[in-house]
Amino acid sequence: MPRQIFLGALVQSVLVVAASLAAGLLSDRTGRRKVFVMVASLVYGLALFVLAATAAVHGFLVGMALGGLGFGMYLAVDLALVTQVLPDADTVAKDLGVINVAGALPFTIAPAIAPTILGVGGGRYSVLFTVAGLCAVAAAFAVLPLKRVR
Repeated sequence: MPRQIFLGALVQSVLVVAASLAAGLLSDRTGRRKVFVMVASLVYGLALFVLAATAAVHGFLVGMALGGLGFGMYLAVDLALVTQVLPDADTVAKDLGVINVAGALPFTIAPAIAPTILGVGGGRYSVLFTVAGLCAVAAAFAVLPLKRVR
């Protein structure tokens, strides 16, 4: 089991780096941000659905690879998008501080609500991964209302 976890983390890490480089370059060349953030969230949601649906090592590795792809794309483009929609050039530092707290919030809330989801789901992690996947897919559409960026 530890070998599979290491392999999954390795696959995911390699794809995070590769996807962030590729998505960052493509986003800069095209001047588009929203589509990359949306696709990244959808790919990450798909990764979570794969993890929810599989019990095999190969499925785990596919899920981790997709997760690395989606997260890498997101890391490369999200901050660029955020800086383009800040409301006031005089309050950039404050606004980025708020964004940082908002970005960390899911990592503090998820461990608090995970036991409830697991309890409702009969202790099955597939339910937890499915709920997380649904959240990622919903997040993909959160950028649609942004009008000042492409």
